[in-house]
Parts: sequence; structure tokens; C-alpha cells
Amino acid sequence: MSVCAANDGTGYLKIVAETDCTEFVLVSQSEFVELQSGSLQQMNETLHLLFAFDVEVFAIVELALIMAFLTSHFGGRVARWLGK
Repeated sequence: MSVCAANDGTGYLKIVAETDCTEFVLVSQSEFVELQSGSLQQMNETLHLLFAFDVEVFAIVELALIMAFLTSHFGGRVARWLGK
């Protein structure tokens, strides 16, 4: 059974209600082994898939932003030139 714990300010951990679990979660050895064996590995793979840096998407977004900047920059210059 996991237990929520918080630092009480003097350097000691104090058990708190499960709804206030913001600092530490203490787990039993069997829960830890279970996390190590499957769930933790699966969670790491999921996080990697969600938040990994994708070079192709970055290149597309960068190119789109550069093209938008150049188009609006030169469009503004043409509008200024026609306004004179």
C-alpha cells in the first residue's frame, strides 16, 4: 500500500492524507518491483513518444514561420511603395 508523505520543515517526513500527496509517495517493495518491471517502462516509452523532439516537424514549422515573415515583410514594403 502506498503512503503519501510530506516534509514537515524540520527535515523529517510526515504521513499526510492521500488527497494532499504533493511531495513524496512511499511504496512497498512489491509495488516498486511491479513499477520497475512493466508499468514504469511503458510510461517512459509513452512519455518519449509524446514529448520527443521531432526534427521533421520542427523543420516544417520553422520553414512556415520564415515564409510568413518574408511574405509579410515584403508585402509591407510593396504596400508602402504603392502608398507613396
